[in-house]
Amino acid sequence: MFFNKLYTAIEVDYGHFKILEVIKKKHGYSLNNFVNVKLPGVDASDINAVASTLNELMVKNRISRKNVFANIHSNAVYSYNIDLPDMPENDLRKAVEHEIKKLIPFPLSSCVFDYISFKKGSVLAITVFVSKTEDINNFKQIFARANIKLKSIECKTVSIYNNILLLSNNKIEHLLLCDVGETTAQIVIIRENMVSFERSIEGLNLKDLTKNDPADLIGDELKKTMDFYFAGKSIAPIDGIIITGMYNDNKSFKDKITEMTGLKTYSISIINQLMEEKKYFSLSKRLIKFNMEKNYNLLKPLEEMWTTMGLISGR
Repeated sequence: MFFNKLYTAIEVDYGHFKILEVIKKKHGYSLNNFVNVKLPGVDASDINAVASTLNELMVKNRISRKNVFANIHSNAVYSYNIDLPDMPENDLRKAVEHEIKKLIPFPLSSCVFDYISFKKGSVLAITVFVSKTEDINNFKQIFARANIKLKSIECKTVSIYNNILLLSNNKIEHLLLCDVGETTAQIVIIRENMVSFERSIEGLNLKDLTKNDPADLIGDELKKTMDFYFAGKSIAPIDGIIITGMYNDNKSFKDKITEMTGLKTYSISIINQLMEEKKYFSLSKRLIKFNMEKNYNLLKPLEEMWTTMGLISGR
């Protein structure tokens, strides 16, 4: 017998809190509750202040504290791509550890790592994510002081990867994905089902820009990314760009990105997946009363929570 399971995904990005409560069912995921709130008055460097705010949001919105997964900020994560022969999982972690010792700029004893792998013939293509133990412990303190026990900590790149693999049934040739927030953007290129390249852009201030400037800024960053990615290499062209985050439903934004990069630009969000009645996503009994069209403004915060959902996808 299959039992439904309740998961909670949390992103804390400076003063921006994203919390998504999801019921995992036999076939797909049912959205049960969500919080997407910007609180710029919260001092992001003050662990107690962030923890207190997070706890208040959890209590106020009656969010479950069981099976909680969180995204750590991208600037605390280093990533590396390596190839290894196919081998049992028990041996693989030791082999990955041996390889990253040669790559990281600090002692392995001062960091923690995790990885994703995809089998290509007799070879395992692996992306390793490394963080300093100090950064992980500081991040954990936020949740410990908010009385939340974490099941797992991941980075946005893994969340983006999990979601796109879920929707594509593990068949990605060559895609560029860009998750856009007010102050940060995460660019990830997936090639043959593996993370081929990633880049974080910090210090954006898109909210205060005029109408066309955000598309110009992000389009320019995407062009720079692709120029660097292809420089001196013989790689098949990218099939297209997928935009997630705050501009995913903005047609003029996507058209501008297409014009600047020469690549067809698409978008993905939780809401457009729900409206297209994809089998993976649905609204729970708690939210089903809100008609998608009549209550769009109420559900609109879900537009920016695609990477939050990626913490749960595939579990």
